[in-house]
Amino acid sequence: MGKIRFSSLFHSSSSSPSSVDSETKKANRRSFSALSSSLRHKDGETNGAAKPAKAQAPSPAEKKQSSTSRMVELAKRITTATEKLEAHMKANNLPMPDFDVDAPADFPALPEDVQKSRLEIIHATKELGLLAHGPRESFLDVLALSAINHYNLAKLVPISTPIPLTTLATLTPLDPINLARILRMAMTNGIFCEPSPGVIAHTAASRVLAEDENMQAWIGFNGEDIFPSAGHVLQALEAHPEATSLTRSGFQFAFGTVDKEPMFATFGKDPVRARRMGRAMASLTGGEGYEPAFFVDVEKGGYDFSELDKVGGTFVDIGGSHGFICVDLAERYKNMRFVVQDLQKTVDSAPKPLSADAQVAERIELVAHDFFAEQVTKDADVYFFRWIMHNYSTPYAVRIIKNLVPALKPGARILINDHCLLEPGRESPWDERVMRRMDVVMLTLLNAQERTEEEFRALFAAASDGFVFKGVTRPKGCRMSIIEAVWKPDEVEKKAEEVPAPVAAAESAETTAAPAAEVVAEPAPVATEKAVVETSVEPVNGEEAKAVEAK
Repeated sequence: MGKIRFSSLFHSSSSSPSSVDSETKKANRRSFSALSSSLRHKDGETNGAAKPAKAQAPSPAEKKQSSTSRMVELAKRITTATEKLEAHMKANNLPMPDFDVDAPADFPALPEDVQKSRLEIIHATKELGLLAHGPRESFLDVLALSAINHYNLAKLVPISTPIPLTTLATLTPLDPINLARILRMAMTNGIFCEPSPGVIAHTAASRVLAEDENMQAWIGFNGEDIFPSAGHVLQALEAHPEATSLTRSGFQFAFGTVDKEPMFATFGKDPVRARRMGRAMASLTGGEGYEPAFFVDVEKGGYDFSELDKVGGTFVDIGGSHGFICVDLAERYKNMRFVVQDLQKTVDSAPKPLSADAQVAERIELVAHDFFAEQVTKDADVYFFRWIMHNYSTPYAVRIIKNLVPALKPGARILINDHCLLEPGRESPWDERVMRRMDVVMLTLLNAQERTEEEFRALFAAASDGFVFKGVTRPKGCRMSIIEAVWKPDEVEKKAEEVPAPVAAAESAETTAAPAAEVVAEPAPVATEKAVVETSVEPVNGEEAKAVEAK
C-alpha cells in the first residue's frame, strides 16, 4: 500500500517535554515551525486530550470593564513568558534561538513550566499578530516557498558564503527580477536574508531547506500537489456536494482525472512524483506527538498486550507497510505473533529480514493483501489500522471494516490508531489548528475526513451489529487516539461461564495450550490518558472505487 503520513505538513508538535527525545528533535528539524509544541493536562472528559492552552477571548462585557486592550494583555503575557524562557536558557547555558545560519534547528527538551511559557509565547504572538494585521491582510507565502523549492535555490546558495543575486540567477532558469522578488518574499518569513543589496545569504530556515531532503519533498508535495488541489475543492463540491468519492476530489479536478482514478493511482504512474510524496511522508515517522511509542509502550500510555502475549496471540497490522509497528511490539512482547499486510509491491520491497533480532523477525509474517478484499488472516486476536481510516470517506471505511467480519472470532479486537476530533475549543489552540487543517487536507486530496468518537462508533454500527464499541483513549502528550471495538464479546463471556471452575483453573495453568479467545475474555485495558503518523492507502483504480461506492 502506498504509505502516506500526514503530520509535519502541519508543522506538528504536541508532546510534553518528557516525550521529546533525540529522535523527536531530529524530526522537528523537518519543520520550519520547530518552535511549535503543546503541553497537555489531564482531562478525563476529553479522553486525555489537552485542555485549551490559552484563555478564552473576553466577552463584550468584560472588554468594557477592562481598561487594558487585548493587544496590550497579549504583549504583557509574551514578555513575561519570554523572560522566563530566556532565564532558563541562560541558566543552563543553552543556545538561544536565532535566525543566523548557525543557529540550532530545534529547542532542547524543557521542564514542564518552561515549556508552558514557550507555548504561551507561540499562541499569544500568533493572536497578537493576527490582531495587528487586521482581517483583510493576506499573502501568498506558499508560492514563494514552492518556487524556491522547485528551482532548488536553497541548494544553490553556499551555506557559509553569500552569493550575488546576479550570479545566482545564472544558475537558474529565472531572470534576476523574478528571482529577487521570490527570494525577498521568502525573506519576510525568515527564509534567506540580504546582508547587503543584491547579495543573498542563508538563514537557519533556508539552511534546513538546503540540507533536509524530506523537507524539500514535503514542500514540493504541499506546493505542487496539495496547493493546486485546494484551488479546485469548491469546484469539486459544487459538482459533487456529497464529497465521498475517491475520484471526485479537488485533486482530480486539478489534474484532470475526475472519475478516472484516485490520487494514489495517479502517483503510481509518475515515479518522481511518487518518490517525492514518499519522502515527504517519511519525515513524519518520528514526528512529535505521533511517535509509535505512544501505541507500543505501556509506560507512555500505549496499549497493554501483556495478557495476549501470555497466550501467544496474533496481531494483524492491516496496511502496515514494512512492519515498523510490529517490529517494535515484537521487541517488547516475546510470545505474540504478527502479520503485516500490504499490497504485493510493498511486501516485495520490504527489507529481509525485518529485524536484525532473529527472535523478532521469525515471529513477523508479511502477507500481500488488499483491504478492500475479504480478510485472509482468520481468527487473529487483534486487527490493527494505523492512519488508514482517515484516508477514506464513510462508504469506503465501512467496507474496509465489513471485510474483516468473515475472519473474526468472538472476542477479536479491532484497534484504530488515528486522530479523534473533539468538540471545538477542547484542544489546545495549536493542536486544534493542526487537526482541523489535516481534516481539510483529507477532503482536498481524497474526499476523506478525520472523525469524532461518535463518527467512529457509527462506522462499526454500519458495518455490523456484531461489533461492540469500547470507546476511545488517548495517550497524554500525543495527538493520535486508540479507537477500539470488539467482535461479539458476549459470546466469549457466555462460553467462559459454561466452563466448569476446575476446568477453567486447569486451563489457566496451561495458558500455552489454551485458545486465546477463551483466555482473553475482555480486551486488555488501556490506561486513560495514555500515536509517525503512518497511513496506508489502497491505490484503488477508478473501477474499484466505483464498485465500493455502489455497495
